[in-house]
Amino acid sequence: MSDFYLLIKPNCPLCTQAIQLLHSLSLDEPVELGVVDIAEQQELQEEYGWLVPVFIRGKDDAELRWPFDANQLLEFVEQ
Repeated sequence: MSDFYLLIKPNCPLCTQAIQLLHSLSLDEPVELGVVDIAEQQELQEEYGWLVPVFIRGKDDAELRWPFDANQLLEFVEQ
């Protein structure tokens, strides 16, 4: 199982779309996803405020920033 984090903020349609994209993928292995609301952490707001949604891969802290499509997300998750 791979660990990922998704940085979101409230009332973010793109964040909802990113979650839907992840659910639409046909993955070989399950993915554990932690959702982080950047509105609750000032430091994250300053760094990612205009960039969300952002997927972060736990094993190497690599980031996939919006915009991305299902193919790009699949490649990111399977690396």
